[in-house]
Order: sequence, then structure tokens, then C-alpha cells
Amino acid sequence: MLQIPNIYAGDYKRLIVIPFFFLAISAYLVLVSPGIPAGIDLRGGILITLQTPSTVNADALKQSLISELGVHDASVKTAPGPLGGTAVEIEIEQHAKLADAERALTQFYTQYNLFVTQDYDVTSISNYLTRANLTDDDKAKSQAQLADATVKRDAAEAAMDSQADTVFASTASFMPGVSRANATSATQLRDLVASTYANAGNVYRDKVLGILRSHMRVTDFSYKDVSPSLSEFFLQKTYQVVIFSLLLSAVAVVLVFRTFIPSLAVMFGAVNDITFALGAMALFQIPLTLASLGALLMLIGFSLDTDMLVSIRVLKRVEGNARDRAYSAMKTGLTMSVAALLAFAVLYVLSVVTQLPTYSQIAAIALAGLVGDVIATWCTDAVMVLWYYESKQKRVAR
Repeated sequence: MLQIPNIYAGDYKRLIVIPFFFLAISAYLVLVSPGIPAGIDLRGGILITLQTPSTVNADALKQSLISELGVHDASVKTAPGPLGGTAVEIEIEQHAKLADAERALTQFYTQYNLFVTQDYDVTSISNYLTRANLTDDDKAKSQAQLADATVKRDAAEAAMDSQADTVFASTASFMPGVSRANATSATQLRDLVASTYANAGNVYRDKVLGILRSHMRVTDFSYKDVSPSLSEFFLQKTYQVVIFSLLLSAVAVVLVFRTFIPSLAVMFGAVNDITFALGAMALFQIPLTLASLGALLMLIGFSLDTDMLVSIRVLKRVEGNARDRAYSAMKTGLTMSVAALLAFAVLYVLSVVTQLPTYSQIAAIALAGLVGDVIATWCTDAVMVLWYYESKQKRVAR
């Protein structure tokens, strides 16, 4: 066990100021300045990591990417490779025209499905009207349905053609000469739109790689392209996952303690850990990606471990007095936290040395969150639980 003084022996209530001070700083960093940058997963674009034996001029490569690709922003980071040479990480924002084409393609499929449905209805109703035994009422009703289905079909077809024209116009610089005149049916138009967008993406990819090869000899690379619709999907799911994780954790905590103050203390610890980690991400400009989101969710588990530890020791056990039990829980919890900190510190060092940015981001976020967990658990959660327990004991004694 760690040999540390019992911080709960005196006026422990003053400790609660410390975590709120760090919370205020973290909130300022996240909400005001500088904010958390969004990674490729959540804002879309291209991420390329590569190895080269060449010396790379990052500024010259960045300017070439911006000017030759027609984008507004790109970033180039270089570092010594783990086996010699240079490791390069390149982020390129979404190409505006390809982003427009991807959005139009999504809308095209929506309108195409509507067109197919309404065209089927028009055909079915037309065939029904050819029957010889129809009454005048049946004919009148069916003709009204046919007119309505025809109007809807024509509207869907016009919208479908408009979106197809947008796809062709947006990809014209990569796939010139393609238009609706090349298709004679809705099915052919669907295939033409899809192939045009896919081929434009391949041409753009080849252009990006051509620029890179003009600046260096590439020995190994990975290419990740996240479209606008996929990045929007990831962003929506990110919010949902975080909210549901906190809600489910809150339900579990309430079921265990069935009282407000201990449950509030445990949930405060989880929120504090995440806020502290987000503040570190803003301070050191660690991007929010799917990998860093996993690290943030992992912090909820770390927080619940230590928060439940102190709450159960103080509220459920009876040996000694409450302050000694809180102190004993702190020594156990700090031993757990120090072990986790050392493990993630090793992961961070190794990931930096071997140029694995995903693992270095996870490790950095976990380290920040664990430091926040130490501050929140033993300066706020333990204080709240002790205060609640001692106040309850005083009321009982009266």
C-alpha cells in the first residue's frame, strides 16, 4: 500500500475546491479556447500514414496538396521512423466537389427508390384499368389513383435527374463528358451515377498518391477516406453512445445505493473524468476520433471502480470509523490508479517510438482521465460520501 497521510483526519470538506478548480479550467479549454479538434472519422476527409526513406519537406508537400488538389486545408506531420527513414502522417480535408457529389448521390438513391415505387404503382393501376368488368365507380377511382401516382412518379423522376446532374457536374473535373444522355433508362442512370462517383474517387486517390510520390519514395502506406455521410453518421453515434453509457451507469449506481447523495457522488466522478480528459485533449490538441471515444468510455469504468470502492467502504462496512475507512479505500484506490497510470505511460512511450498515433492518443487520454479520477474521487466523491454518512450519523444520534 502507498504510505500517504490521512487527508480526511482534519477539515476534509475543503478538499472539494480542488476538483472544481480543474473542472472550470477544463470547461474553458473545451468550450472557449482552443477547443477539441475533430478527427477524420468525425469531420470527413483523407488520412494517409506512410513510411519513406526520403527526407520530406513538410511545408512544400502541404502546399502541393492544397494547390494541386484544390482543397483549402491539409496537414503534414513528419517524425523519424522506428526502423529508420521518415514516418509521415497526412490529413486532407474533404474535397468540396466530391463531398457535393456524395451528398447528391445519397439523395439520388432516395429519389430513385421513390421513382421505382411510383412507377410500379402506375404500371399496376394501368393494368388494372384494362380489365373489362370494371364498374364506372372502379374506373373513376382507379383513374384518380393513376393520376396521383403519375404526378408523384414524374416528381421523383425530375428530382432524381436533378441529383444525377449534380453528381455529373461535381465530378466533371475527374470524369469529364459524362451526362444523363449516356443512360436510356432509370436503371442505367442509377448504374452510371454510381460508377461515375466511384471512378471519380479512384481518380482523386491516384492524384493524391501521385503528388506524394513526386515528393518522396513511398515504401509503405495506409489510405483512409471518410465520406461526409459516414462522418455525420459517426458523429451522431458518438453522442448516442456517450449519453447511453452515462445513463446506464447512473441506473446501475442508483440500484446499488438507492440513495441520492452517494449515487450523485459516483456519477460526478465519471463526468469529471471525462471532462478532465476532454480538457487535456483541447490543451494538447488531441483529435476526437472513434479511438479516442473508446478511451473516454473506458474512463467511465475506471471512475466507477474507485467511486464504488470508497462508497461501499464508507457506507456498507462498520469496522473502525468512517474517516479511517475512507483513508483505507484511498490507499487501495491509489495503488490501482498508479498501476494503471504506469501501464498507460508505457503504452504511450512505445506508441510514440513506434509511430502509432491511435495508441498514443488512447494512452494520453487515459493518462489525463486517470489523473482526473484521482482528484475527483478522493477530493470530491469521498468528501461527499463522508459528509453524507457523518450527517446521517448525527441525525440518528439525536
